[in-house]
Amino acid sequence: MPAGLQPPPGPADQSVEEQRSAGSPVRAGLRGIVLPALVAVAIGTLLIVVYLAAFPAAEPHDLPVGVVGPAPQVAELQATLERDRPGVLELERLPSASAAERAVTSGDLYAALVLDGSAPQLLVAGAHGQAVTQDLTDALGPVAGGGLQVSDVAPLADGDSRGRAIDHTAFGVVLGGFLFGITSYQVAPQLRLRLRLASAVLFAGVAGLVAASLSVVAFDAVPAGFWTVGGLVALLALACGAASALALRLLGAVGTFVATAVLLTVGAATSTGSFPAEYLPGWLAPLADVLPPGVAVQALRGTAYLSGHAVAHGVVVLALWSAVPFLVVGALDAVSRRRSPA
Repeated sequence: MPAGLQPPPGPADQSVEEQRSAGSPVRAGLRGIVLPALVAVAIGTLLIVVYLAAFPAAEPHDLPVGVVGPAPQVAELQATLERDRPGVLELERLPSASAAERAVTSGDLYAALVLDGSAPQLLVAGAHGQAVTQDLTDALGPVAGGGLQVSDVAPLADGDSRGRAIDHTAFGVVLGGFLFGITSYQVAPQLRLRLRLASAVLFAGVAGLVAASLSVVAFDAVPAGFWTVGGLVALLALACGAASALALRLLGAVGTFVATAVLLTVGAATSTGSFPAEYLPGWLAPLADVLPPGVAVQALRGTAYLSGHAVAHGVVVLALWSAVPFLVVGALDAVSRRRSPA
């Protein structure tokens, strides 16, 4: 068994468990029987609540959409939508079809309806997913005057016809970061911070290279630059590893469950891989721009399809998630050393 790794638990010995519980059979039973069941039920319940609240009846609210056309026609469209689909779309009038296309391909708007031609045309970004395109078509088709033509100006890559590659890549790295942060403290709880940081950078760098090699090169599922994808994924890995390590350093074993709840449950639900943040309930939507999974997915989608939309925001937020936990751990270690007897 390599140094630092725990050996297999070996045969059952209840007396050992009682010793770990100050010799109390009752405490040993609560710790060994009740606590694992309660924690597992709590995590499962949180996942069920979050996912049932977020997805089964997901409807857009205030989804930003552009409109090109004469002012009276735009006003009539606005009134019809407010009557028939209140709160679903937020219309913005644009000067031309070219401006509409730029707004959609840059990620500023989810779609744009062009009414100044012979037939109404809806410009969409397939990169946002099939559900978004379908919802926009269903909402605007009946009020556009018939004969609506849908044009995808930011289509998905051939290797990702369902639009799930970015979300799956990000989730794999989030899971890896969670496991790294937990394992780091389990196998080497007293490791110097600079060495733990070196380990985290090594993990993040390798994770970025592997993810970019698979998603960009091997499967051709993310149409973006290799090093850009690798860099964003590395930041995501470092952010999740740092956050998990801090949770364990602050809370001990309880930190494992906190990190699970934040990164793997709430973080995954708000990743925007299935639906944009405008589809999430009001209490979940803001987290898409704060938690690492959502920030990373939006940045990867932006660099792959939407002219770099959300990349700068993603880099800043992920960098903060990467740096702040290690700064806090360093401060905690410094305080602990000062308090320890010489």
